[in-house]
Amino acid sequence: MFNNFSKKALRILKKVDMFSQPVLLLIKQEQGHKTLFGACLTLGLISFFLYLLIINLLDLRQGKNLNSLSAEIYHASPKQFKMNEQNFTLTFALQSSSFNTYIDESIYVVEAKIQTKTTKILDNQKINEWTQQDLPLTTCVPELIRQVELQEYFSHLDLPTNYCIDWDRIKELNLEGTFGSLVYSAILLEFKICNDLTKKSKECKSKDEIKKQLEQNYFSFQMSSYVVDVKNDNYPFLSKVEDTFTTISSKIFKEISFYMQPITVFTDVGLINEDYQVQNTLRYKRHSEMIDLNESDLIMNVVIRLDQIEQQYYRNYTKIQIIISQMGGLWQVFFIVAFLLQKPINILSYYVKIVNSLFEFEQEKKPFINKRKKYHNPETLQQEFSTRQQYQSTREVSFFQNKNKIRQRLESIKIKQKQMEAIDSQVLDPLSKEETKKQLTRALSFSIKQYFLSISKKLKMKWTDYLYFINCFSNSKNYKGFQIQYSFNKIIKQMDILYILKKLQEIDKLKMILLTESQIKIFDYLQKPTIPLDTDSAQFKINQNYYSILKPIKSDYQKAIDAQNAFKDIVENLDNPINIKLINSIDQTIVDLLKMKKDSLDQLSSDDVCVSEQRYDRNAVLTIDINQRHSSLAN
Repeated sequence: MFNNFSKKALRILKKVDMFSQPVLLLIKQEQGHKTLFGACLTLGLISFFLYLLIINLLDLRQGKNLNSLSAEIYHASPKQFKMNEQNFTLTFALQSSSFNTYIDESIYVVEAKIQTKTTKILDNQKINEWTQQDLPLTTCVPELIRQVELQEYFSHLDLPTNYCIDWDRIKELNLEGTFGSLVYSAILLEFKICNDLTKKSKECKSKDEIKKQLEQNYFSFQMSSYVVDVKNDNYPFLSKVEDTFTTISSKIFKEISFYMQPITVFTDVGLINEDYQVQNTLRYKRHSEMIDLNESDLIMNVVIRLDQIEQQYYRNYTKIQIIISQMGGLWQVFFIVAFLLQKPINILSYYVKIVNSLFEFEQEKKPFINKRKKYHNPETLQQEFSTRQQYQSTREVSFFQNKNKIRQRLESIKIKQKQMEAIDSQVLDPLSKEETKKQLTRALSFSIKQYFLSISKKLKMKWTDYLYFINCFSNSKNYKGFQIQYSFNKIIKQMDILYILKKLQEIDKLKMILLTESQIKIFDYLQKPTIPLDTDSAQFKINQNYYSILKPIKSDYQKAIDAQNAFKDIVENLDNPINIKLINSIDQTIVDLLKMKKDSLDQLSSDDVCVSEQRYDRNAVLTIDINQRHSSLAN
């Protein structure tokens, strides 16, 4: 009971096996019919896609297949950003009416600060605390331009007449938030008229001189900025200088706000999984100006602050799995195109291979086609008649040669056999006689093979035939088309499963007719063939003749050689009616050759001395060794 249950459980368990090996039928030891054209297409596709894969991998290594997209992100309170001598440069000064910058603390003074506002909430009330940090300024010199890529641009300015940030006295600057944020930090530059309260190292000039000097003045402002090059895989930020010019006067107050936009670049450098590198900086986005017409000692404020819109860039390299999947889709397209090109040729080649294995075909003898044309010129008509007569004569000679080709081969074999018979009657040195017989045996074997090739009746296809049948196979009037269509229609009927089952039933009926009930039981009990440890043993070779599954696969020529060896035994036992039917079923040209070989074998068996000297088997004359034949004898 338990054994039955376990067997049923195992059968149910096996049904869920997704990796079962399908049962296949073979055609000439192959799972499918393959053609040279299909092999060339396959190699071409594989080579092409290997080339594409290598090119994509090289582009991936060199950073060429970079994809990017951008987005703008709003921040109510931008995060803190630190600026230093490597990513921020600032120069500014006033310009006279002649557009020349100047620094004159007896006319105006500049106070630079980093102001920070911190908002605290106490008892549901906001309390703002302001703190200021001095930003050191100094007269510009080339050494204070620490951004190497901008040094050339600033070299065209009159640096000693401009203010710069003194990076020797401060290491970094912080910008954070907006005015309404809990934490707000910005750079403030205050431009004031020199007076007793604001003066620094120099004594102030008179008010009239200062007002006169500040009339029709300009404000020159240069600040580093960036543009984004998403194709630059190492550092996507390209430095530039943002120039701003505006008017300034002691009669009005102006406040200019420069908004710096945060830029963040996310680069996915992972080949398979995501691996992001983050790079960020600030660039000039916009500026705004406010004007107050009231006169005061404060003539201008410049505020540098963060903008609330962040520009983000996302860059990624095509992953290896994406490249392979894209190539997989492209492979499907190319495979379908190649399949459509190759399928008609493959089908036709498949048909030809099957029918050649099962049938022989009568070869067409092409008649001469006389095409009549009308010529008005008598000389042209005479020339055409002469040409047609010459062509007809050539065709008749060629047809006659092809018709007698088989007979000529047979006569050549007879001549070589007579030469072998004549060697024994000649007085020759034994070594010379033996060498001559060897050469004649090789030549005779080659002639026999050529004879079988000449009587072959297989359907031969050329490349031009394939191209012809692809276009008009179904309604082709070519004799090959009729033969292929007819023979394959006969085969396709026998490939039906019902036809096969009927044939198996006929075998059972044949057993009932030929065997008794007891013989049938013994027949059904016959053991399966046994595979011995030594497959080269003599007994196993004998058993091979009685089991189809053990018979070695032989070519048509090898089968013909075996038939030659068996012909003598069949001829000696003509009392058996089956032997007579076998001989009558063989083509007459082959029978002639078999009779000839039988006589040759009788002669070799009667000459014991010759056999012992040459150590030849009775089948030696029938054995063909193409690799050892002499071309002179073959001809």
